[in-house]
Amino acid sequence: MMLAATLSRSGRAARRIPAARPATLRDASQQPIDIFIENLSAVGFGMSTLADLPHGARVSLRLAGIGPREAQVVRRLGLSYGCEFARPLDANDLATALDAGAVVNGRFGSEDEKSSGSADTTRVPPLGRIAVLCSVNILLWSTIIFSLRAFIA
Repeated sequence: MMLAATLSRSGRAARRIPAARPATLRDASQQPIDIFIENLSAVGFGMSTLADLPHGARVSLRLAGIGPREAQVVRRLGLSYGCEFARPLDANDLATALDAGAVVNGRFGSEDEKSSGSADTTRVPPLGRIAVLCSVNILLWSTIIFSLRAFIA
């Protein structure tokens, strides 16, 4: 008896695109849940989280550039979940969500500083820092030694 193997498509409605980024999900009570989006498609997303989300749970995922999207948990395997959007993303929304990078907090100069060239130049060079540290160290040890001499004598 021979068995015939057949190749079939995974049954997915849309192609998954790796996303690999942290995000925040909100449950039905609007409580934030930290997640890691593994992949994204027009009809849903794969994620991992330490939270315990039951099958069928309604959630909301805020996607950069397109706002919150309602979804439902349709698959769970350990800490990995599959969610389906209530309303699929169109091509523009999907591209916007994938192009948006992680938000990085930083201190950047204002546009006025950049255009006028008057950036903060009062920074001490590395050799100057070393000299200051050595001077402070010598001063502190001298104080300790003289204090001990006065205390012992």
